[in-house]
Amino acid sequence: MDVTHLEQLLKEAVYYGQPNQPKGTYKPWKKIVIVVEGVYSMEGTIVRLPEIIALKKKYKAYLYLDEAHSIGAMGKHGKGVVDYFNCDPKDVDILMGTFTKSFGSCGGYIAGTKVRNIIYSF
Repeated sequence: MDVTHLEQLLKEAVYYGQPNQPKGTYKPWKKIVIVVEGVYSMEGTIVRLPEIIALKKKYKAYLYLDEAHSIGAMGKHGKGVVDYFNCDPKDVDILMGTFTKSFGSCGGYIAGTKVRNIIYSF
């Protein structure tokens, strides 16, 4: 992951705002979301999470972390890259994972810092 390039993209998104605005106008983005995987399955590389969290805070973005390949396999307690880097889970806005890989089950989870109660019955 090229964190320098990500920062350049974030700077441009903040500075230029949304594209296709009338000439001379500026419309800022309401939300910028950084989406990363804990472990990239094709290369086996690990996200540089502390640096990503620093950029998230610097540019007031949201962070979505896919722990599908890292939960159960990374970190002292098997809690994924957040555990591996000893980061505060509250620094990740949306945390997603699956139970099919490390846990030999089915289903998955999405967790976040804001609670919204929704019940789905299938």
